[in-house]
Amino acid sequence: MIGLLIALVIGFWLLKVVFKVGFWLIGLAAMIVVGLFLIRIALWLGVAVLAIGGLALVASPFRN
Repeated sequence: MIGLLIALVIGFWLLKVVFKVGFWLIGLAAMIVVGLFLIRIALWLGVAVLAIGGLALVASPFRN
């Protein structure tokens, strides 16, 4: 009976460690995916701002 309790404690501890590492890896992967997505959005916004700025410079009716 004591051996069963020790095995249960060790098993639950290993389960906790495995899940902790597993959730850390899942969180890291999700953070990388979200970060790449946000970088892509930021780059497209930058391209759009540059295009609008260039268009405003070229087609400005107030230019001398």
